[in-house]
Amino acid sequence: MRNVYQEIIDEGNEILEKGMGHLRRRTRTYTPVSPIKEYKPHEIKAIRERHQYTQTFFGEYLGVSPKTVQAWESGINKPTGATLRIFQVLEKDPHVLDKYILLEA
Repeated sequence: MRNVYQEIIDEGNEILEKGMGHLRRRTRTYTPVSPIKEYKPHEIKAIRERHQYTQTFFGEYLGVSPKTVQAWESGINKPTGATLRIFQVLEKDPHVLDKYILLEA
């Protein structure tokens, strides 16, 4: 004996298929994204120093205070999310900031 819940689901799906038969189903494309890497304090400092940026300038560019950069580099705080992704981009393309740095005229 079939489960009543399953019968309701099946009938609902059948109604939807008949009623929406004229609509084309959308397919989804999955593009794999590399996992976000966790950075150790010395790695963050190495990225900044490789670009010859001060903690103040690096913080301004990332939208954080110099104290935040200092806290990352000393291990007090950890960067998250978009900042970690920016670090990955900086590792992969060391000149990427040169193309997109927003300096006041």
